[in-house]
Amino acid sequence: MRSVGSAVLVIVALLLAAVAGPAIWAERNVVSESGFVALAGPLGANKDFQQGLTTVVATQSAAQLDLPPQLQNLAAGVIKSAARAVYTEPGYAEAWAETLRRSHALTFTPDAGQQGTGSLNLDIAPMVGLVAAKVSSDLGVKLPAPNKVLISMDQPTVARAIPAVTTLGGWGVWLAILAVVLLVLALVVARNRPLTTVLAGLGLALVALVWALASGFVAGQFASFGAGNEVAAQFGRELGALAKDSWQWGITFAFILAAVLVIGGGAARMVRRISTP
Repeated sequence: MRSVGSAVLVIVALLLAAVAGPAIWAERNVVSESGFVALAGPLGANKDFQQGLTTVVATQSAAQLDLPPQLQNLAAGVIKSAARAVYTEPGYAEAWAETLRRSHALTFTPDAGQQGTGSLNLDIAPMVGLVAAKVSSDLGVKLPAPNKVLISMDQPTVARAIPAVTTLGGWGVWLAILAVVLLVLALVVARNRPLTTVLAGLGLALVALVWALASGFVAGQFASFGAGNEVAAQFGRELGALAKDSWQWGITFAFILAAVLVIGGGAARMVRRISTP
């Protein structure tokens, strides 16, 4: 009976750990605004992504900026030039960070008009604002910057998962603590503690393997962002790759901890055999 109870506790602990790890990562890197900005921040320095974003920023700037008719033709070239040079502007880093903050807010704290739309958007208004400032300086005409310029990510599967991710993220730490408590309890009630430790380590290694496989699937979901919109699609691909790389520490830590449990349990079994007459 003790062996069965111990086995059940180990299985439940592993299941909780399997959910807790990704939940903690999601809370810190996706649900948290600062974590999301830190995760996606390197995209702002990605040359390939910058090239695609330049075209969109230029197009949106030309459409959004309220220019006098006599300046339309002249401004077209100035806008393209300003969009290409926006990455060298002193305020670019903050504008990109603000773009990520606004986009995060649209997803996790939408206003009343966006509630329930199930859509993800990238708000590049801060980038267009930089172009507007540059064009205003070059033309000598004060141009107002738009409050919102959205690029649709068009990924309903990810959008529908956001509420679940938010909820699980809030429970991640508690799930991890409960998993540890149950594992300790399993070892306390186990008839053969060294063997239970080895099996727990093997189970944790399996959990880490599942995480590794799942991280590739999740990255693939990000890669399907923005059907028909190359900038949105590229944002999704690059963000998915960054998320996958960011989660590698969790997978590696789980494998190391699994190895410690297996080696420790194996050593305890050897000592037990040697000491037993």
